[in-house]
Amino acid sequence: MKTFIAAPFGNYIKTSNTISVTGSWTIEKRKGRIKQIVKTLRYTKRGWVNKIGLRNPGFEHGIKNHKKNEVFSIAGIEEDDWKIFAELIPSDTNLEVNMSCPNIESHFTSGIENFSYESRQWYIGKISPLTTFDELEKYINEFNFKQIHACNTLPIEKGGLSGKELIPYTSKFIEHIKQYYPHIEIIAGGGISEKKDIEHYIELGADHISLGTVCFNPVKLGRLL
Repeated sequence: MKTFIAAPFGNYIKTSNTISVTGSWTIEKRKGRIKQIVKTLRYTKRGWVNKIGLRNPGFEHGIKNHKKNEVFSIAGIEEDDWKIFAELIPSDTNLEVNMSCPNIESHFTSGIENFSYESRQWYIGKISPLTTFDELEKYINEFNFKQIHACNTLPIEKGGLSGKELIPYTSKFIEHIKQYYPHIEIIAGGGISEKKDIEHYIELGADHISLGTVCFNPVKLGRLL
């Protein structure tokens, strides 16, 4: 079992016993990250809420600083972005294809099929809590993902929600994938704040885990690691 540090936390947290996921990177830089964090990041009774919307320094900055042992998370927000990514990213770069940011209005999938996957150890499809089983079948059969990361934040009125409410969604995907796509590895994330959450996902059949908002709490993160 591997432990991933989810993007964007993987940009900053690097340890010898985890795999950092950096990004999510977009083709063009998206300014205003700090401003959006200050304006929208809140802890509520339901969990962490944000409306950061993939603000990042852009693909060129990300790929320049990418380390071979990390996973490069990318997000397409314009119609031809996936095709451009496929042309620019080396065929052996570990990838996470983020198709599920709740704060981006349009999610295009055309062009994802252009990515090579044979030479990548990690070729991950990151899905939304609201992904349907029909969509999941397409992602697995047409895009050839080796791993599925379930799941991203839940869209709500004020942005994307992280926390315990994600556990039923992730659990549902683990059970479905293990039943119908046993060759696919599952990276389980969402709501992990203590050891019993990890044990729950592993018991359902998850192969790996991903730590996200628990990274806001260094003490809890340290205990899990």
